[in-house]
Amino acid sequence: MRLQAGTSLGPYRILSLVGAGGMGEVYRARDDRLGRDVAVKIMAAAADPEREGRFEREARATAALSHPNIVTIFDVGLHDGQPYLVTELLDGHTLRDRLRRGQPLPVSQALALALQLVRGMAAAHAVRIVHRDLKPDNLFITRDGTLKILDFGLAKLRPEASGETDTTRFATADPDAVLGTPAYMAPEQLRGDPPDERADIFAIGATLYEMVSGAGAFRRGSLPETLAAVLHDTPPALPPESHVPPGLERVILRCLAKDAAERFQHTSDLAFALESLGSEATGGPTLQPVRGGTGGASIAVLPFADMSATRDQDWLCEGLADELINVLSRVGGLRVAARSSSFQFRASGADIQAVGARLGVSTVLEGGVRRVGDRLRITVQLVEVASGYQRWSERFDRTVADVFAIQDEIAERVATALRGILSPTEREALRRPETAMECYEYFLRGRQRQHQFQKATLDQAKAMFERAIEIDPNYAPAWAGLADTHSWFFEWWGSREADLEVADRASRRALEIAPQLAESHASRGFVLSARREYENAAREFEEAIRLNPNLFEAYYLYGRTAFAAGWIERSVDLFKRASDVRREDFQTLGLMAQSLDMLGRREEAAAATVEGIRRCERQLDLDPNDARALSMGANMLFRDGQAERAVKWSERALELHPDDQGVLVNATCLRALTGRKDAAIELLEKTFARGYGKRDWIAHDPDYDSLRDDPRFQALLAKLR
Repeated sequence: MRLQAGTSLGPYRILSLVGAGGMGEVYRARDDRLGRDVAVKIMAAAADPEREGRFEREARATAALSHPNIVTIFDVGLHDGQPYLVTELLDGHTLRDRLRRGQPLPVSQALALALQLVRGMAAAHAVRIVHRDLKPDNLFITRDGTLKILDFGLAKLRPEASGETDTTRFATADPDAVLGTPAYMAPEQLRGDPPDERADIFAIGATLYEMVSGAGAFRRGSLPETLAAVLHDTPPALPPESHVPPGLERVILRCLAKDAAERFQHTSDLAFALESLGSEATGGPTLQPVRGGTGGASIAVLPFADMSATRDQDWLCEGLADELINVLSRVGGLRVAARSSSFQFRASGADIQAVGARLGVSTVLEGGVRRVGDRLRITVQLVEVASGYQRWSERFDRTVADVFAIQDEIAERVATALRGILSPTEREALRRPETAMECYEYFLRGRQRQHQFQKATLDQAKAMFERAIEIDPNYAPAWAGLADTHSWFFEWWGSREADLEVADRASRRALEIAPQLAESHASRGFVLSARREYENAAREFEEAIRLNPNLFEAYYLYGRTAFAAGWIERSVDLFKRASDVRREDFQTLGLMAQSLDMLGRREEAAAATVEGIRRCERQLDLDPNDARALSMGANMLFRDGQAERAVKWSERALELHPDDQGVLVNATCLRALTGRKDAAIELLEKTFARGYGKRDWIAHDPDYDSLRDDPRFQALLAKLR
């Protein structure tokens, strides 16, 4: 029975009918207490009294939500035995009204609306409320473009609270809803299974498909045909004229997977997938993340906390994080903070929001490791920086032999959450070669030592990699690690032919075992560069980059190779690409500025120098004793006209790290630049005596120009290989 104008429902005075349908009627009403107009929705009479109770309980739960994309519920009540709810009064039209024009929405508008939809649903799902009736009819677009999700409380309480299925609604819906509602239901709903948030994700996919195509994904001419399409059919291919980019189409199709396990598992994951599409989907600037505020998807992986009773698993805690950094760096559209930055935060219990803000990322991955014998427990959580909201968490109780499967699962879950649906090729790129746990332990210990980059720690790394190879002679990463260690020995500590021979054999072996690994080609390129086979080295680096376009080491080592070979213009491009891949890295900016100067591109060199200094300062804020940031930053400061500050940084680096080869080399360059020839020669004699010196590099490096006419310098240079 329709209500007449002037009818009172408690404090609400009916003004006029707004709309009606099979599920009830909506009226404009006046709340005289607060002096505002509201919407009052009267539910159609229900034969089941329990449904009224469920409706009221869910309506009250939904009313606790406060989100700009969910219609605000003010009150609930009963009128002549019929439940009603009071909401904000909206001005605009439903998405269904817009789609009735028969034209698809522009992709940018569809994506903007979809993002509002998933953000609102993520808030609802966070408190375990499943809508179960998402469709264009229940999505309202206000005049300012805000999307509001309607009709919570009409469809479904929490999954565990009711076994009711939507098939019971078919007979009571209006003619449009008979075809409309089933067309957005997930297959499991049609089969009568209790729905969870993945059913809403299916409905979001169907709605987004309709927005960009102008046609329903499963809508057919009759109810049986529509039900059959939802259960069995793949949606028709999107028409070319819709101009839907492939990334967005993949997201839609994943939402519409028949098996709920193949969809996005959480609406928040879907939100990040849509955000990470960036300019591909919008034709404009990259979308800002919901909460991160850093522009695009970005993550820092912290060293996992050692929760073992003996606290002797630091190698595994660091190794797991290091491996995740490496594999996540392969994901296009995802920026991963460098190990040198994120590993400054080793202590458990760190303020994740403060850490993320300092590292300039939108999300942080942290975890803990407990190992008892051959049992392994790994806990992990992905946290949004701006809100502190836990995007995903998991606990793995497995054996140590399962460590690779755990790594793969973590990497895929994180990559999917932050960047969106992954193709089979992208999933495969996240996989790391497997081996026996004992071999893997020595490999991780070796790489841990290698990162410290001192002669003593490289000696330890060498022994660890050799032991890993003894256990598993077919583990390519260990061979590549051994090759890199000996290549660094050759370049920085002695230029011994024996090191180059071992590096050559190890890199060949890595390439034989795993030619599909980018690291195998990068290691081989490093060796060939040391052998002055620059053209062959370039081919290996280019193959490494083809296999992994985000491999920093490939760009960096290739850039150094190009500089040594005299390909200065090519070195600029490579150092630039390296600095883009690893946005915390400062050394590539300093090297790029030097190459630009040599090419006479002064303004570009100055800009690179300024950015390099900024990155050095940021690194020193994280670690005031960072030897490389102090010593390389000193040279950049000098080029920027800050000579006094440059000298202070260099002296501080020498005071803190008097035996560090990099500190000594950069101190030599600074003294040569400032005209202190005797001091420069003295330091150069010291560094050459310790085995540093690559003749081709020094021959091209303009930092040494003031020394070239000095007989002492010429004598030193003549001794180099």
